[in-house]
Amino acid sequence: MPIFEIQGPDGATYEIDAPDEASALKGFQGFASPPAPRSGKHLSFEEGQALLDADERANSASGALGAGLTGLVDGVPIAGPMILGATQRAAAGLTSAIDGGSYEDRLKQAQDITSRAQDAHPYITTGANITGAVGGMLPAAMAAPAAFGGGPGSLLLRSLYSTITGGGIGAADSAVRSEGDPKAIQNGAMWGAGTGFIGPAVGKAVGAGANKLLEMFRGGQAAKAAGTTRYAVNKLREAFDADNLDVPTAQGRLSDLGPEGMVADIGDNIRGRTAALANMSGEGNAVVRDALEARRAGANSRIRTSVDENLGRNIVPSDVIDDIAANQQALSPAYEEAFRGVRPYDISPVADDLDRSISRLRGPAQRKLQQVRGMLNVDGADALSSNPRVHFETRQAIDGMLATEADPKVIRALSEARQMIDDSLADAVPGLKEIDGRYAELARQRDAIGRGQQVLDSGRTAPRPSELAAEVEAGAQPQPFHVGPSAVPLRLSQGARAEVDRILGTNANDVQRLNRLIKTEGDWNRDRLATLFGQEKADRLFKVLENELAFARTREFVTGNSATAGRQQHIEALGGSPDPAIIRQAYAAGGVPGAVRGAGLKTADKLFRTIMDGRTQEKNKALADLLVSNRPEVLQLMSPNGLSPNRQRLIEQMTQSILLGAGTARAR
Repeated sequence: MPIFEIQGPDGATYEIDAPDEASALKGFQGFASPPAPRSGKHLSFEEGQALLDADERANSASGALGAGLTGLVDGVPIAGPMILGATQRAAAGLTSAIDGGSYEDRLKQAQDITSRAQDAHPYITTGANITGAVGGMLPAAMAAPAAFGGGPGSLLLRSLYSTITGGGIGAADSAVRSEGDPKAIQNGAMWGAGTGFIGPAVGKAVGAGANKLLEMFRGGQAAKAAGTTRYAVNKLREAFDADNLDVPTAQGRLSDLGPEGMVADIGDNIRGRTAALANMSGEGNAVVRDALEARRAGANSRIRTSVDENLGRNIVPSDVIDDIAANQQALSPAYEEAFRGVRPYDISPVADDLDRSISRLRGPAQRKLQQVRGMLNVDGADALSSNPRVHFETRQAIDGMLATEADPKVIRALSEARQMIDDSLADAVPGLKEIDGRYAELARQRDAIGRGQQVLDSGRTAPRPSELAAEVEAGAQPQPFHVGPSAVPLRLSQGARAEVDRILGTNANDVQRLNRLIKTEGDWNRDRLATLFGQEKADRLFKVLENELAFARTREFVTGNSATAGRQQHIEALGGSPDPAIIRQAYAAGGVPGAVRGAGLKTADKLFRTIMDGRTQEKNKALADLLVSNRPEVLQLMSPNGLSPNRQRLIEQMTQSILLGAGTARAR
């Protein structure tokens, strides 16, 4: 085969075996800076063709892929060069074993293929190097101790940690690549430490920026879907944050307030925003005040409805007592029938006992028993009557005496006398005790009505909750000669219900006073009402009273005239109280005097305020609509719309690893 001599770019002459001159030139183009041939400057055709093929492969898609893969591996700090070298040596050993060639030649060939591919695709190689460096640095960025936390000092701690790890990795990587060159090691440590120090701060800024952008995008979409504006949502979220409210807590508070609750009720700073709107001009003012007044107008109706639902239908105590008296009077025919045909009865044992007591006692008790003893005689004679009706009337007279007596000794003596006469009547008049039992049950019901009206008192007449519970339990027990359960507990609850109605009627427009009178400062009235009506019903009523009190306080705070510093701050936050001289002051800063210009500036000020007030009022109306609403979707708007904490942290770590990787790559 002919040999052609071709002069290379380095001035040397190269000998190339080729079938013709064109083929020789084509073969020589395979290497711009050819490696030294095996012998002198002579390059065989096969070697030239191989070099040409290598260049073609380096410039092909497979070459780009190879540049990317090898650049990616080589970019990994410290371990990258080792892994790439190990891969090349493994490939050389394998090909040498297959074709029997020299291991050194095959290793050189593998290294040449890598070099040609990377030289042919510098951008891919550089990008892959940086990617490898970033990937290698990511574990270091993520390995910052969790103990650093998120407090004020955590950023500095992470920066110090990153400086140390970045500097160490940069120095070690440079040592591996430079085979221990001190200058290269120093350069790698400087770049690694520098990028490591700024990495956490830059990462935090990038993460916060990404979170903010996503919040703005998602927040705008959510606000639009809810029929409001991003401005209104942001202003409401500011108040939420100031109140340390999260969505579940806010939802719980609003749910507790019932269907009449408003977002304005659930936090102090939220009420502050509402008060600001109620004291600024514009539609927002009317929206807030109209909503609060409408809710206030329905307070009495809501309270009465709750009382009716939980405590039952109201009664008029005097009407019930009159009905009871009429029922007692209706027993008169039964008494007449019981005494019809009754036989005479010897009452002397009772009279003898009274005589003994009279002879022993002194004072009012003696005189009262003397009166009773005289009542047992035949009228106008000093002889005992054997007529059971006389004995019955004597018992009735004793009841009248006991009703007004206060002396405990007299009461005891009269009670004993009554009991003896009552026992004799039970023997003398068959069926009388059954009628007495019915009469006594009605009397107990009458007394229970009055007692029920005292249970909500705060004075000494009011029973303790335990005492009332004992009274209810005792009252429910049927008395002797009375069939069936007693209605005393019902009458107690009716009396209490009537007292609640009286309190409502005399304090209809004062919800705070209603709460003080019905609820009191402790839990006694809650426990008393729970005893009479059940715990669940008492809790529901008290919840309504608590809610109405919260509504009243919101209205008082929002519509009151107290111009506190906090309210002024909220007004300014919503665009109120603008500087009326903003244009005048800006223009006057130029030092141009003159009354004519002053008048013109005054007109400009007025126009500016008109434009700005209109925009502010329009935006604040949307906020007012949110504050007086009870819609669940309003609270959902307060949910974070940005990145989750884990994703934001990942972005911070990736940013940090990019900086570390770039610094390490820059030092090579």
